[in-house]
Amino acid sequence: MGASEETTVSLTGQTESIVETRSARRRRIARQVFMVLGACFCYVALAICAAWPNPAIPDLLRHNTTIYGTPMTLTSWQLDMLGSMVSLGNIPGTWLWGFLVAAIGRKKAIMLLVVPYTLGWCLVALAVNPAMLLAGRVVHGLCIGATFIAGSTYIIELPDTAVRGALAALPSLILSTGFILTTGLGLVLRWYEIAIVGVAIIVAQTCVMSFLPESPSYLAISGREEEAMRVLRDLRGPSADVGELVRILKESNKASAKEPLHKVMRNPAIFKALATVLTLFFVQNFCGLMVFYVNMTRIFIEAGSTLDESVATILVFLVQSVGTALACLYLDRFGRRTCLMFSLAVMSVCLLAMGTYHFLSGTGGRESYTWVPLVCLMVYMFASSSGTGPIPSILNSEYYPTAVRSQLSGLCMGIGSIMNFAVLQLYSPLVTVLTNAGLFWFYAVVSCFGILFTAVCVRETKGRAVG
Repeated sequence: MGASEETTVSLTGQTESIVETRSARRRRIARQVFMVLGACFCYVALAICAAWPNPAIPDLLRHNTTIYGTPMTLTSWQLDMLGSMVSLGNIPGTWLWGFLVAAIGRKKAIMLLVVPYTLGWCLVALAVNPAMLLAGRVVHGLCIGATFIAGSTYIIELPDTAVRGALAALPSLILSTGFILTTGLGLVLRWYEIAIVGVAIIVAQTCVMSFLPESPSYLAISGREEEAMRVLRDLRGPSADVGELVRILKESNKASAKEPLHKVMRNPAIFKALATVLTLFFVQNFCGLMVFYVNMTRIFIEAGSTLDESVATILVFLVQSVGTALACLYLDRFGRRTCLMFSLAVMSVCLLAMGTYHFLSGTGGRESYTWVPLVCLMVYMFASSSGTGPIPSILNSEYYPTAVRSQLSGLCMGIGSIMNFAVLQLYSPLVTVLTNAGLFWFYAVVSCFGILFTAVCVRETKGRAVG
């Protein structure tokens, strides 16, 4: 069918009653992509905060000096805390921004992120002792939690249903790119100099957001119907019945908007959704994914890889970026459940292989297989990008009504942050108790549990409108 021919395309991407040319639809979807990419800029700032320990820890171990040239030595426990303290900051970040997103809007909440990001990087860059450094990491955690809530809520409410899965996976692609950037910065910059890049990016994000519209869902439920219809007309096309869309949004959120949050949570459907998402966050954390994000270079050092740990880390995150790019294409084709189960299955195999590799180290049988950690982690991260990485956060936004989406997402992210703190802070103790082999096998068991749980309990959201 040519670009000038007409085709019937509905808001869900199915053939129904709305007449729109293919070329017009392509232009409209392109606008949505650019809007989402603009909002995703904050995920670059998030990635630099989250992945900062990867370049910082080797730097601190080799050149334990501050910006002033004074010495600063961290114990192994404090090195673990560079990652885990972020999770502590996540808790107030997700809760505070969850309510800010609902109170002042998605756009303003994202723009307000410039304040904690700047404060956090100043504390880190100017740190004179471990306490000040760890305080900065707590503020970084607040930034990360706030970014996930504000960014994911905004992004999930912009696109058409037919492309929502693909565009909702873009933050994961941006995160992977940000991880590569952060590790690469460590090759040319000291740990405190990376702060300059972090501040520059979040300032740029604030400028970009000033040109983007507010979420039409937020505008509709906050009584700004005319503005909501104007934004929806641009996003959904001139043939869309934007008045009806606004009416449906207001109607579907009327009950949730009037009830206090604790009563909303008693709704059996919402309670089940909360339990499902929290279980997925448990699997995401305790299958080792969060540990690898933060401690990739340490893991390569401990595994005895012959390749430089920073180069190996960049290769792993590069492969993950490719996987995430592919996920943007097939999340809406195969669905969330299928992608998540496939992801966990491949990750389980890689974790079993990593555990076996470390187990053989006790018998001197791994010298000829030093390539195993790199290959396993590359495949593991590639597989995680297709499901275990992005899907829990996507479902955390898709499962709830618009009126309480940010608050319930913030609640789940807050509890997930506690899990994240636990898994990161327990990394060194668990290695001591279980050995490296036992820890990787434990992660594999959790991944297998995740497959069964997804098959039985996870509700598919592919092609369903967000209410």
